[in-house]
Amino acid sequence: YKSINYNIAYANFKLKEYETAGNSFQSQIDNHKSDKLRLNDSYLRLADCRFVTAKYQPALDAYVKVIEAKSVDADYAYFQKALCYGFLSKNTKKIEELNAFLKLYPESDYQDDVLFELGNTYVADNKPDLALKTYDKLGTTFKSSSYTSRAILRQGLIYYNSDRDELALNKFK
Repeated sequence: YKSINYNIAYANFKLKEYETAGNSFQSQIDNHKSDKLRLNDSYLRLADCRFVTAKYQPALDAYVKVIEAKSVDADYAYFQKALCYGFLSKNTKKIEELNAFLKLYPESDYQDDVLFELGNTYVADNKPDLALKTYDKLGTTFKSSSYTSRAILRQGLIYYNSDRDELALNKFK
């Protein structure tokens, strides 16, 4: 009985019924706070459910709970928290959080994701020079990342859009 909401939540989560899954994860959290093993995972999946259903503030709040618990998935939660700020139209805070992530989690598997997202956010925030530097760092540090070729393409577009055609051509080649 103690894990019924958790199991129902995961069944719905697997079926991509995120609203229903989120409600069941919330019930698990509300009714079984002493079950620490499932509590942290419930917060994480609750946050994911809220994120997928575009409820970014509740998602952010749940990701913060995971981060505060210093769980194994804290780096993932921190990255997702930063993304929430972007969807809440708080790009300055998103940039701040992404930069903080790079310092707090230097060994995280999400480092390349963060660098790519940070570069994209700099572009959106009309800071092309910072975007170029960020994309360079991604390419230098993570040569085999799936984001590297996309970062180079984005650099080419930045150069092209700023009438630096020779630099754009070099990147595109």
